[in-house]
Amino acid sequence: MTHFVEHYGLWVVFVVVLVEVVGLPFIPGETALIAAAVLDSQGHGSIVWTIVAAVGAAVLGAAIAYAVGHRYGRGLLKLWPWFERTTRPAVERSDHFFDRHGAKAVVLGRFVPVVRSTLGWMAGVGKMALPRFFAANVAGALAWGVAIGLAAYYAGAAVIDAIERDGAFAIGGIVVVAAAGWFVKRRIEHR
Repeated sequence: MTHFVEHYGLWVVFVVVLVEVVGLPFIPGETALIAAAVLDSQGHGSIVWTIVAAVGAAVLGAAIAYAVGHRYGRGLLKLWPWFERTTRPAVERSDHFFDRHGAKAVVLGRFVPVVRSTLGWMAGVGKMALPRFFAANVAGALAWGVAIGLAAYYAGAAVIDAIERDGAFAIGGIVVVAAAGWFVKRRIEHR
């Protein structure tokens, strides 16, 4: 992912985050943000623009998913009668859930990978009020983009500095911890 971000820049971050948030849960949107932020920490870009791209894509992706879920979600469920019968209780619970906890779910769900990709269309199917969804969508995207982007930026810089400065010690420390873990595991197994 770092290779793509380095060569294609913020467009990769924007497109990958957008596609993930629209509803493809196994697209690495957060990984693209992290890779770009780490590259930014090495002087290959701007963390501000990386966060702007990720937040913009997250807001737009969830808005598209919300619109599709709101407009077509229930109709799609009704295409197959057996599917509608089995999903009706879940949709009714979803309606109730989004009435009571929709804004919190949209904000906090940004930090959970699979939930992040279903937030928009579930809020749309759950008929969450558009102004409420919009406010929560923007707030959640900002919190997610800033938190993950800055954490990766500062942690990435620290890890890279430590490896450059103390690489042999870091590798030695990893070997010692792995050996100790293996030894403890073997002692537990023999009891």
